[in-house]
Amino acid sequence: MDKNFLESYLNTHIPLSQHLGIKVRKAGSDKVILYVPLEPNINHKQTAFGGSIHAAATLACWSVMFINLKKHDSSIEIVISRSEIEYLVPLKDDFIVESIAPDKEEWLLFEERLNKKGKARIQLNATIKQEHNMLAVNYLGDFVAIKK
Repeated sequence: MDKNFLESYLNTHIPLSQHLGIKVRKAGSDKVILYVPLEPNINHKQTAFGGSIHAAATLACWSVMFINLKKHDSSIEIVISRSEIEYLVPLKDDFIVESIAPDKEEWLLFEERLNKKGKARIQLNATIKQEHNMLAVNYLGDFVAIKK
């Protein structure tokens, strides 16, 4: 998918992405990478606000689902049912959120359940790394696809 299309879609259909200043760096079926500037997401400690970090991680994972499901059926709804996040290191600068698609076998099982039951759940991960490729944030979310 074209990264400009995904960014425009997010800004139009999930306006929070625009308020956070998110820019799409990569929009592939294998991986989504989002750039998030610190300035509109800063907190009282001059680090990234936890809610902004959580929202950006959710959007990265949601985008992986969106790209992979759009290829098959545009009438599928995507919702998040549960998430957890570990804030390991404060983010003091602009940051990159990366979500990698599940392996092919896991994705095929997900699609099979979706086709049989009209609904399926899959867990996705997003990470934010800082200096020296050190993990700063780890996010896990359960996403559900529902055929309308």
